Amino acid sequence: MVGAMASALDTIAHIVLPNLMKLKGVGPIVTAMERRDVSMFQSVWDQTGVAHKPEVVAKDKASWRIGVMSLPVPKEMGDAHMCAFIAKKNDEATRYFTLEHDYVLATKATRTQLCEREGQRMRKIAEGPAITGDFQKDANAFIDAIMTVLEPVVSTDPNRAYK
Repeated sequence: MVGAMASALDTIAHIVLPNLMKLKGVGPIVTAMERRDVSMFQSVWDQTGVAHKPEVVAKDKASWRIGVMSLPVPKEMGDAHMCAFIAKKNDEATRYFTLEHDYVLATKATRTQLCEREGQRMRKIAEGPAITGDFQKDANAFIDAIMTVLEPVVSTDPNRAYK
């Protein structure tokens, strides 16, 4: 049995952009995003035939540099609303996250899913923040969700037993 072919948006978010991160390095990508320079990504849109003018935002959070880019409006489940390129300051560590479009059959409602690239696959982590349509608000909520993964809050409750 042959599976359905991935959409162009799925291929961009899950293959093309992570490969661009490997080729260019996450440091130069985030630096360009800090300057709001999206020219580094123009070849992605040109080569895939997808018309898109991305919005970008970059933030320093704790020991991390995070660059978030908007992606074309998702049409199918698994297509991403936005992606994040992440570099740890003074370290070689890099991470790549997506905020993906999802549909819950039980509630017949859409939601977002926070996902991270691990090797050659995407790992679903948790339900993501709702999309409001305001890129700055949505990007900040996406960054906050990512930070719960990068630097989880540890309870200071003395009655909490950790295993």
